Amino acid sequence: MLAKVKALLPVRIRRRIVIHINKLPVELLAEIFLWCNPIGTFPRPSRHLAPILLGRVCRVWRSVSLSTPQLWAQIVINIEYEEGNSRPQNSWNSRLFDEWLRRSGHCPLSFTIGRHYPVYHAPLTLKLHAEAHRWKTVSLETDCNYCIDDILRLLWIPGTTPMLTDLRFLHQSPFDIGIPIPVTIASQIISFHVVLPINSFSPNGGYHALRELRIGPCVTTQQYSLVFTQFPLLEILEIAAAFPLRENAKVVHTLQHLHTFIFVGDGLVAELWLLDLFDAPALHSLAISIDIYCGGEFQEWDRLSNFLVRCGGQLRRLMLKGNFICHELVELTRHTPILVSLCVEITTLIGDLTTLCPKLSQVDILDGHGDVMTAVSAILSRWEAGRLKERRSAVSPFGIRVPPRRLLEVLKLQNVKWCIQQGLRVGPLPSKDDFWWKSHILI
Repeated sequence: MLAKVKALLPVRIRRRIVIHINKLPVELLAEIFLWCNPIGTFPRPSRHLAPILLGRVCRVWRSVSLSTPQLWAQIVINIEYEEGNSRPQNSWNSRLFDEWLRRSGHCPLSFTIGRHYPVYHAPLTLKLHAEAHRWKTVSLETDCNYCIDDILRLLWIPGTTPMLTDLRFLHQSPFDIGIPIPVTIASQIISFHVVLPINSFSPNGGYHALRELRIGPCVTTQQYSLVFTQFPLLEILEIAAAFPLRENAKVVHTLQHLHTFIFVGDGLVAELWLLDLFDAPALHSLAISIDIYCGGEFQEWDRLSNFLVRCGGQLRRLMLKGNFICHELVELTRHTPILVSLCVEITTLIGDLTTLCPKLSQVDILDGHGDVMTAVSAILSRWEAGRLKERRSAVSPFGIRVPPRRLLEVLKLQNVKWCIQQGLRVGPLPSKDDFWWKSHILI
């Protein structure tokens, strides 16, 4: 039991002897507990996971966990099904849900409604309705139309959800309404995610607070234009495109505050004509991920290059996936003079990288086809060439991260060992959930 909890703790804490952790001030112990909850999702009610697990270790931990309502202010409501079995693995536990809500106190409440039997929708939504005044994040991953309709009807009632700032429609069921953000809450929503193709955004929606938008494909270019005009303070934009509209840009919109743009597409239909529709002078993070099939090559190189000519001056992080080749990468990064972090596939790095971005300090190598050793060797050649141009003390720290399953063989290379002694850092890639460019739409 203690080993499971220890694995949840941050590395710096884990290094210390766990038996001394109870000597920490209660306030600090509560902060550590908050970091034990999952990142990127909400906790699930399970005796094997935080926060319930924390209360099973000892009396002190139980007391601290029960007196920390923030630990219980998030929840995933999901009734899982066994493969080939119509019966759920876990049934609806009304008492557990009531106790979870009670422990969350008066904290803003965030929840995800996942897969469940439609019969459970009534007791579930009734209990959630009673807490609507403190909803903070509402995430719908269920295809239960009853739950979706109940939640939407409540959102359309003015004043019922004054604390709501984050709305996520991650289900596959079509909307009964055309406008996905109820106008009653448009002015308070900071983050909005929706998977389904969007038919309409209200041209007068008043989305002045929106900072993060992650959407599936729009039906027309006019809908994209509304995205660029109705959200003046937008900072993060993700678009999962699937419609090759092939329309020429007539108006170029300027998104003054946009710092992160993520494009996810299918190689059979995805095109980057969207990049012709807007400028982003403050852009510092760009991710282009297109699944290319049958050994095809990326066909939108010129369009991406033109976009970086306009918007690459402040770019610091770049992720490219889609069968880019090495010389294309080198040419693209000529327009990104202060780029420090690059994430690409193995095959993209096989070639001459000696002129690649002088300020680059980290390269992430994505798993896939190709020889990772050849890619690492190309990066080392570029790093060693940079060290020859400057004095050793002036060379910035440089790191390479590789797929965890390839790390051991990379570390065995003699030239890698020598470079590590000279200051090179080599480590594993983080989990997919920890990448800054992770899609929140294609889950």
